[in-house]
Amino acid sequence: MAMDLNAKAAYIRGLMTGMEFDPASKNGKVIAAMMDLLEEMAAQVVEHDNALDQVYDELETLDQDVDDIVSDLYTDGEDEDDDAEEDSDDGLYEVTCPNCGKVSTVDEETLLDQTQELVCPYCNASFDIELEGTEDEQPEDNDQ
Repeated sequence: MAMDLNAKAAYIRGLMTGMEFDPASKNGKVIAAMMDLLEEMAAQVVEHDNALDQVYDELETLDQDVDDIVSDLYTDGEDEDDDAEEDSDDGLYEVTCPNCGKVSTVDEETLLDQTQELVCPYCNASFDIELEGTEDEQPEDNDQ
């Protein structure tokens, strides 16, 4: 649309030149002033149209950024990360050293191997673990 205004203003300027009107006459001065105003207005509209296009582009980018932020905040993305961590930690157990109290992870095979003692990676203390809920335990008889 804006380019059409400049083209139309140029067309009218061409008509004025082709008509050979006298810009020094009273009517000619008015028409020449109106033509100058028309060209300035067309140029201003083109400038505003270009600025508006730029604002729309930036607004669209901001809208997409806000959509991404909302998606990150309100989706279950954290649950997916937790599931991935749980999958990678399959067979690992946390063990607290009785000597220094620090927690380390041990794989299931090492944990169930009763032939060797566990060694704390922090203080190098050796210790045994008593597993809870193993099949070897006998249920207690509770007399009622």
